[in-house]
Amino acid sequence: MKFKILSAVAVLAVGGFAFVHHSSPLFAASASMTALDPDNDGTVDLPEAKAAAAKLFTKLDPDKDGTLDAKELSGRLDEASLKAADPDNDGTLDQKEYETIVEARFKAADPDNDGTLDEKELATDAGKSFLLLVE
Repeated sequence: MKFKILSAVAVLAVGGFAFVHHSSPLFAASASMTALDPDNDGTVDLPEAKAAAAKLFTKLDPDKDGTLDAKELSGRLDEASLKAADPDNDGTLDQKEYETIVEARFKAADPDNDGTLDEKELATDAGKSFLLLVE
């Protein structure tokens, strides 16, 4: 009986740790890293970011018109960011315009300018802003 109680306490303790761990910003960054880092080097470089962004662009474009409008970008870009990323002022982003803002956010999330993003950089506000455009 004593063993069963201790086992239950151990399960709860591990489960509680897992809950805290899963809700932490670094866990979210770690999950993102797994999805964005196909070469498993522990960082995301710009080509990996652009590849992920291209996949997301296709996913966000259900009407397949080759552009993303405010509705399709909802929750990822606010109105001011969309306007700033839209040099032709047509109210949409084509894939090249989308890639340009992805690259800008990548650079903003890379304060050490090493050309890669690690888990700590992805957990920052700039990193989270970047992640909205690639996952």
